[in-house]
Amino acid sequence: MKTSSQLLLTFLLNAVWQIALIAALASLGAWLLRRSSIRYQHWVWVAALCLSVLVPLITASRTQQADNVSTSAPKFERQLANPVLTNQSLAPQSTPSTGASTWSFQLNATLALALVIFYGALVLFRIFRLGQAWFNTRKVREAALPLEGDEAVEAIIRECAKRLNPDRIRFSVCSSATVAVPITIGFFRPVIILPDALIREGDEDLLTSAIGHELIHVARHDYVLNFLYELLFLPVSFHPAAALLRKRIKQTRELCCDELVAERILNAEVYARSLVALASSAPPLRRLSVTTTVGIADADILEARIMSLLSKPKLNRRSKKLVLMAVSLLLLIPSFAAAAIAMRFEIATTQDPTQQEKELVEKARADESRRETRTTEAFKERMARDPQFRAELQRKREVEMEMRAVKQSALVRLSRLSMDQAIQIATSQSPGKVLECTLDGDKWEEPGKLAKDGVVFYRVVIADEAVAGGATHVWVNAVDGSIIKTEKELPRRRSPENN
Repeated sequence: MKTSSQLLLTFLLNAVWQIALIAALASLGAWLLRRSSIRYQHWVWVAALCLSVLVPLITASRTQQADNVSTSAPKFERQLANPVLTNQSLAPQSTPSTGASTWSFQLNATLALALVIFYGALVLFRIFRLGQAWFNTRKVREAALPLEGDEAVEAIIRECAKRLNPDRIRFSVCSSATVAVPITIGFFRPVIILPDALIREGDEDLLTSAIGHELIHVARHDYVLNFLYELLFLPVSFHPAAALLRKRIKQTRELCCDELVAERILNAEVYARSLVALASSAPPLRRLSVTTTVGIADADILEARIMSLLSKPKLNRRSKKLVLMAVSLLLLIPSFAAAAIAMRFEIATTQDPTQQEKELVEKARADESRRETRTTEAFKERMARDPQFRAELQRKREVEMEMRAVKQSALVRLSRLSMDQAIQIATSQSPGKVLECTLDGDKWEEPGKLAKDGVVFYRVVIADEAVAGGATHVWVNAVDGSIIKTEKELPRRRSPENN
């Protein structure tokens, strides 16, 4: 729970400045593309919305990975020397990173909980509003009736569809008294709903403009894309810059449809007059109920739409390609560079220094164990894939075995007592059951040659009958049989987890 809260807070902290940066870059890119087709500006805003979710997610995941791999011992020593200060709500501290610049901020647990609850409530409210819009859209669809018997309208529909590649467009047209302007609904079976008043009026230019505009929405799959953009907006809906991106997407979407209608269906001047007439029939401020529909009156920028229709793009083909490339680099490079600059919240805990020190020591031990495991696995992997390393290791083992054999042979040659004699001498000094008896030497000049002051001895381990688990170690000179030294071994205490 603590880790997920830290991850969420890190996402929010980085989203605050990263989304603002992305929105500023998108605004600059849209300005550079002001003399080109409006659809390029539309995709700049769409890309900016996608990056507004993706970049903070990348930063949060990189920060989490950095927490998992930063296991160096000096880090624990610094933390032990400088325990966490919980009486400060925000205390900057630098942390090690793995390829990313990271700043860490200690956050009081109560404040962190409040932020998480506020963010969760905001997202739930946005989800509720989206669900409400979906419900209202279903009501509008249920109230619509199939359009049948109006030959003039059907002729306009056929003519508009013919100019927009009828093989790719599958749709139906309905009428409704509950809508004031034409709208489009539907994921897989799009439905264009026309107001009853518009059909009764029978103005051919108005009908052509309305139907052509909504057919463009169908051909562009704007209803589906609009719903996806709403889902993308949910996790960043707290940010005003994200709301601006969402608004610009809606506005440029309508401008794109206007541009295509003027290119393929109707004269720009005629369409502009029709657009004014259709927009005047829309509610003055906003829809009476929020829906997920897309329609001709979605963007409250009538003047900008008229100006866009009456002005033509001025960039030539070569200049347009250069500007598009520049805008793409302008948006992508700084955005992904920002993903490498991470700021994170760490929730401060109110625990005593002793407990904190114990946790840090346990964590250090666990990290050391993981490092040893990785070292062992790396050794096994190298043994499996490197024949030269395997042969070298085998050669070293053979040399060690050979040296051990030479040493043992020298010990047997230098010894004057047998093992049984050494045991008798030791047990006469300390009676008891013999647990172990080994022949060894001290101070070697070279393998197989004892130094002048070297000693060959037997080490005899005898169980202590008076103390359970105790033992006596007796060193017997293997040349003259003298007792070199005697040591007592106390029984080891067993830890509770071993019981």
